[in-house]
Amino acid sequence: MFKVLLRALDKLQLTEKKKVAVFDDIGPLDLGFIEISLYKGSEDEIPLWLAQYLEKQNLVKINSITTEELGKLLFQEKQNSTTPASLVKTYPDIYFRIKKLEEELKAKGLNGLEELKKVKSMVNEISLIRLRKIIQLASLNINDQTLISKMTKEEYLAYLSMRKIITSFYGDVIGNPTN
Repeated sequence: MFKVLLRALDKLQLTEKKKVAVFDDIGPLDLGFIEISLYKGSEDEIPLWLAQYLEKQNLVKINSITTEELGKLLFQEKQNSTTPASLVKTYPDIYFRIKKLEEELKAKGLNGLEELKKVKSMVNEISLIRLRKIIQLASLNINDQTLISKMTKEEYLAYLSMRKIITSFYGDVIGNPTN
């Protein structure tokens, strides 16, 4: 079920707006419900499906994340790695941005290989720390909107799934509902 929900999130993401750097004048484009024009040298937000199409034509570049930003996030997450309530606020689409960065580094071939290894290592560490915090929040049955707002959609989905499993365990197996 979790994989189905993740795939649904991926499909929904296609309609979300992403920031792009515009390399050439484009438009006006009729999107059916709105007409947009993009101008060379600007940064605009457009739906991901359109951004991906225009990026393939080298007309725009979808913003990703830098290795330095990942390093900063890792440092911040490590500061309180054992405190569940210390999730660091990050891009809501950070996992998309990370995939984008990895694609960019793979496209560099051997020149990007070393940086790609570094990125993968940092991403693994960041995701392990964040997942540990989310599991702790779910097991403590904490439903604080401030903390939830610091989660990505994927992390929130994992949090809800774990809370449901833990609640079910306590209710169905032990006979002690936690709600």
